[in-house]
Amino acid sequence: MSALQKGCFFAFLVFVFYLPLPLGGNRPWIWSLNEIFLSLLILLSLFSFTSEQWQTAVNRARWVLWPVSLFTLYSLVQWFSFKIPALTILASVDPAQTWIQLLKSISYIWLILLTALMVTNTKQLVILVSVMIFSGVLQGFYGAILVLGNIDPTPVFSLPLNSRASGSFVYHNHLANFLMLNLCLGFGLLVSQLQHSNHYNLKQAIINFFATFLTYKALLRMALVIMVIALVLTRSRMGNTAFFAALSIGSLLLLLFYKDKPKSLYILVSSIFVIDTLIVSTWFGLEKVKQRLVETSLNAETRDNVVEFALNAIVQQPWTGYGAGSFYSEFQRYIEHSIYIFYDHAHNEYIQFLFESGVIGTALLGVAVLAALTISFHQFITRRDPLILGIALACVMAIIGMLIHISVDFPLQAPATTCYFILTLVIAVLLPSLSQQKKRKRRKGAINSST
Repeated sequence: MSALQKGCFFAFLVFVFYLPLPLGGNRPWIWSLNEIFLSLLILLSLFSFTSEQWQTAVNRARWVLWPVSLFTLYSLVQWFSFKIPALTILASVDPAQTWIQLLKSISYIWLILLTALMVTNTKQLVILVSVMIFSGVLQGFYGAILVLGNIDPTPVFSLPLNSRASGSFVYHNHLANFLMLNLCLGFGLLVSQLQHSNHYNLKQAIINFFATFLTYKALLRMALVIMVIALVLTRSRMGNTAFFAALSIGSLLLLLFYKDKPKSLYILVSSIFVIDTLIVSTWFGLEKVKQRLVETSLNAETRDNVVEFALNAIVQQPWTGYGAGSFYSEFQRYIEHSIYIFYDHAHNEYIQFLFESGVIGTALLGVAVLAALTISFHQFITRRDPLILGIALACVMAIIGMLIHISVDFPLQAPATTCYFILTLVIAVLLPSLSQQKKRKRRKGAINSST
């Protein structure tokens, strides 16, 4: 990489780390600054990378880039159609909100392109994933300290202290989702660094396990513990459920498909469940999360009514929706009886995307998610390289966790969590090219050594 390209990569990493710090990016002035920064970085990258590098990046990220680009184009049509009588059926009922969402979508395209440009080898992949994980650690540590120390108001933006950890996010469930994504990445990265040896015995496996506490893996393992503590302290029912479901599925996939399993794998999986879920999380309030799950009652919740009313609206305009971002203003027209809480989101991303973008727009985004899930799962079951295998598993877990969590909440309405999920999707579709690159390097090394 040239000096200018390295500068772009560093700026990209700083942006990734910074994303959740100001209120999860969930304020107009914050996401506007983020959009400007990404646009400037794209502009700088146009002069820093060659046309061949750009073409390669577009091709490598195509399974996420093209669906998101088409969705953005569709949102543009929704916004512009209100000016054309012939296209009224596609027109947004709230062009102002659709314009805001359109700008966000464009910035997400920039993020996809930048990731594909910057991550061209496994070293850069590890750096990016590590930055994401330690951004999660900072959020988890900050959120836990506030709750455990009863610090009110918060030092950042002077927000009122809630009994549930929210970090620098405004909403505790957004922090829970953010931690879930990074916990999955951390678990996958930890799996990629397990010792592989055909001469392991139980004693050696235990020695190597404790030796990890003197290495980078010790930091990574401690990072997972901190994020688990914070996740439990969010008291997020589905956030915790989504992570532990993803962890269980990931562990099962490891046991079923991991070829030539290192003995340390069993110790790692056991330690995750025993240390994190039974000991650490119990100390910091897992019982309160269980209590919230048990006490959840449809009679006490109105979210099911929101889903019901939103479905009634969707049936009336299923294919095109009412316009990106329109739920905030349009949903109020479809409330059939009193709900005493103002719902600006559906608390179900599937419902909200169908409401706003219809089957057409939702299907486009679904293609990107399903493609990333399929590619990462295929990489996991077919590749023998520990790093590719571990990161592929992390992507599978993160996508499954997100698909679970968004069924009852709206984490994708927070720009920071959306960006981290998009980064995960892009990482998933970049894995085949990174794997092929490592194969070529090994062949080249073998040829050089033989000569």
